[in-house]
Amino acid sequence: MRITLAFVALLAAIPLRADEGAAFLKLGTGARAAALGGAYTALGDDASSIGWNPAGLARLEKREATAAHAELAERTRLDFAAYAHPTAKGTFAAGLLYLSHGSFDGRDAAGRPTGKVTASDSAVAFAYAGKNEVADFGVSVKLITSHIAEAQAQTAAVDFGAKRQAAELKGGKVFAAAAVRNLNIGPGLKYSGARTELPLQLAAGGAWVHERGALSVDVMNGLNGSGTDASFGGELRVAKGFAFRAGYGTAGLIDGGSGFDALRGLSFGVGLKSERATLDYAVTPSGDLGQAHRFGIGVRF
Repeated sequence: MRITLAFVALLAAIPLRADEGAAFLKLGTGARAAALGGAYTALGDDASSIGWNPAGLARLEKREATAAHAELAERTRLDFAAYAHPTAKGTFAAGLLYLSHGSFDGRDAAGRPTGKVTASDSAVAFAYAGKNEVADFGVSVKLITSHIAEAQAQTAAVDFGAKRQAAELKGGKVFAAAAVRNLNIGPGLKYSGARTELPLQLAAGGAWVHERGALSVDVMNGLNGSGTDASFGGELRVAKGFAFRAGYGTAGLIDGGSGFDALRGLSFGVGLKSERATLDYAVTPSGDLGQAHRFGIGVRF
């Protein structure tokens, strides 16, 4: 626990750096995490952990497949799918995050119409997670592609994280975790020679998990321009297999923020869970555009 507290202090002290691109990577994966305000670094324990903290994959006992869809704004859609396969030597997983901006009117350098063009962003990830006596650990390598009309840019990045049970409190378990997200290991995204940084994040989180629900908190620092923000989430299981969720993210309120950062705020949702399947729904803020709806489904076998 003291290690995690020191990590939180480090996040707040790190200065901001250059402008960043590939903001879709900050939209997160999974409807449950979205309902909890994105406070999922220490709480994540399913296949969607591949997008938050790959260490959350380490203790899966069954194979798991999950998919999620979100309508974010006019013509903008976010889709996510992942598969996790636990073995005696650790958990292997793969995931896809895809943001479609739809089609819009194209113009040439003189401003003349050139017809409809499309734009999209995607990230394909491959992860491994294991466990030992000290902590669970995980690493994810991903290929990131950004596409606008005929132009395309690609780069690669890595995520890695750790998670451990830190204590027991009032009949529940306390978890502490830390993760690094979107550490660029490629050429960066380049359009017409201009290079943008990825949204590099350092995150630390804590979670209290009880049979009746859970509480979680994350603190994140975006080293390439998005500043420091926090997320808080709570889950209450009101009946067997049914849970209410709510969360709040401060991105855009602490140290400024722009782009997708400004879409944070109050979120809420519900979830159904059986022995073999989960069904999740979340409502998240979309700034002046109102609210976005996210749907998720998962199966274990």
